[in-house]
Amino acid sequence: MAPTAKLETTTPAQAGKDYRMGRIFGSDGRTVVLPLDHGSMLGRVPGLEDPVAALESFSSLSCDGFLIGPGVASRSARLFGHPGAKARLLTIDSYWNGGDAGHPAMIGTLQMAAALGVDAVKVLMPWNLPLPARAPIVSMVSSVIEAAAPFGIPVMVEPIAYEMERGPEAVRIEADGCRVAMEIGADILKVAYPGDPATLEAWCQDLHVPVVMLGGPKSGTTEELVSMVADAMKAGASGIVIGRRVWQRPRAEAAELLNQLSAIVHAS
Repeated sequence: MAPTAKLETTTPAQAGKDYRMGRIFGSDGRTVVLPLDHGSMLGRVPGLEDPVAALESFSSLSCDGFLIGPGVASRSARLFGHPGAKARLLTIDSYWNGGDAGHPAMIGTLQMAAALGVDAVKVLMPWNLPLPARAPIVSMVSSVIEAAAPFGIPVMVEPIAYEMERGPEAVRIEADGCRVAMEIGADILKVAYPGDPATLEAWCQDLHVPVVMLGGPKSGTTEELVSMVADAMKAGASGIVIGRRVWQRPRAEAAELLNQLSAIVHAS
């Protein structure tokens, strides 16, 4: 008679976090997340005039989850109330740039996230700020991580040189931001591609949490986007969270691109 497998002892909160991370990343440890949360910061974004309709349109395509805001999550639950449904990640903050400090604001709570049954929450961490302005940002992100812990909800943090021209200085700032976010307890880091695979490989090795690539505004060619994703995956990235560069296209073209990106991310 075969011995009975010994079950690992863990807390309910840790078990919940493990379960949710498994829904986001799956057995290969990789994920393709389509963000549709842009309205909370940018308003009526072209291509995302009706985010619930967009979510319904993309719900059967090749991605593993969606990043959405609280209102969209509330109004689209019927799309996910079945076995095998895709993961949902919830954006619970917003940010408006202005002056030296910017203006962060919470648009959701961990209690709301738990009630909605989402698999993670996401917060922005603008880091190209004067040192005094960084303190409230760190405090906000830390408070979200602390509040998420009892619910077993992973926290995705997005350290970013917000609205800064891409270049070595932006990459340096984001490298520091990633390290700070990891130190204060981020479970997933959403980052811009730093420009070369060696830098990203070092980040992925040093940070000890999954690193996923953001897309940013629709720019460049499809070939450049595909090449960036391929290079990022080879460097050790755990997936992509790319929205505008996918859905700001005709739906058929967007679906074809999403299939192509998913095949790259999940290539064996």
